[in-house]
Parts: sequence; structure tokens; C-alpha cells
Amino acid sequence: MPESAFNDSASGAAADTANCFGCAPHNPIGLRLVFEEEGNGFGTRIKLGADYESFPGVIHGGIVAAILDETLAQAVYRSDRISAFTTGLRIRYGRPMETGAEYTAHAEITKRDALSVRASGEIRLPGGDLVAAADGTFHLLTDEVLGTYGTRLPTELVDALRASNRTVTQGD
Repeated sequence: MPESAFNDSASGAAADTANCFGCAPHNPIGLRLVFEEEGNGFGTRIKLGADYESFPGVIHGGIVAAILDETLAQAVYRSDRISAFTTGLRIRYGRPMETGAEYTAHAEITKRDALSVRASGEIRLPGGDLVAAADGTFHLLTDEVLGTYGTRLPTELVDALRASNRTVTQGD
């Protein structure tokens, strides 16, 4: 079964306590996105209801952005097994995302260096029509980075990041 980075049965890392809006399976108001490997990247299926609307029948653009950010972030995390945070996100909207319709989101890594990764992704209807596309830049939270800057972050966060680095085993 495909799983999110916070729902990894092999590691148990943060699986029961994670509250990520995008992928935590137990967040009652979250998107609960479930990812699986697809070709050169990772993807998920989405079908949202009226709780996520802006106008009647239309998913809020900020929710569309959150789906793309989470999809790109999952591709980054799963490709390197290193936690990261978004430092830039550029979104282009093609058409409204409608409530009750099924969509797919997919993201792939486009560039990487020692401290950052770039990814691109999109949300599409089953027939292929583009809803939105995004390019993102992510700063890797390696053990070295956490050692240098970890004192500026809450201890609980640093511990969770260190525990989650390299724990996802899907696709190995």
C-alpha cells in the first residue's frame, strides 16, 4: 500500500503523532494525501469536497498550492531520504479544480546540489487537462545543517527531522 512520508510502517517514525496538513493520515482537516512511486517521480490521487472551496464548486487556490507543495516535497524527501523545507514555490493555474472530481498530482526532481533540490509537478484531470503546475526549491535539512542551525529550532522538531531522515523504505 502506498504511504506518505509520515505514515511509514517500516520505520514508525512520527507515524502516530505527525499532523502534516498534506499527508498525515489522522489529521481531521488535512488532505491526507497518499503517495506512490510513478516513473521518475511520485504521485497521488485527489478528490476534495466543499470543505475546501472558495467559490461554490471550486477548490480554493491556496489548497491547490498546498497540494502541489506537498507533492513536490514528497518527491524531494523520497528521492534523498532527507527532510527539507520549501524556500520557493511558483505556481501557474490552468483551470479551476472542481469539488467532487478526481485528479492526479505528480512531481519529479529537476535539479539537485549538496544543500538544495528543485522539483516540478502538476495536477491534472484523468483526461490529461492541466489544472495547475508548480516549480519549487527545497533546502535540505541534512544532519550537518541540523547540527549547525538546530539550536535555532525547537528541540522536538530537530529530533523528528533526524528520526525521519532516511527512514522511508518504499521503492527500495
